[in-house]
Amino acid sequence: MERGKQQGRKETILLRKLSNACRFCGLIQFQGEMRKKVLFQLLLLLCYPFPIIRKTTASQLYEMLLTYDDVIDAEILDEVMANLSDNNWDADLPTVRAQRNHLCDLMGVPKPIIATKLHQGVL
Repeated sequence: MERGKQQGRKETILLRKLSNACRFCGLIQFQGEMRKKVLFQLLLLLCYPFPIIRKTTASQLYEMLLTYDDVIDAEILDEVMANLSDNNWDADLPTVRAQRNHLCDLMGVPKPIIATKLHQGVL
């Protein structure tokens, strides 16, 4: 019974993350600081532990860039689109992180920093 509850929680988290990617893509239409935050969040999802989240986010980001042509410079659009479609988002996290960081560099979005957990009493 407990295992079923845990499985249900994982599925709920998975569905929330998938819907977040969709919501963020819709929010990209707002320019300025909102757009920067949305791009950061989308690129953050590209390194989520579950590959389905990474693949879905890459696909939705690709479609969003087709829809809104003013999100990134036209000079880098082809390279960004190629990276989103050609990268293997099922790969291990270090490989995916390198791919995501390359996209961050191209798009001028700050690279997310990996947070380390602090243990009680240890700095």
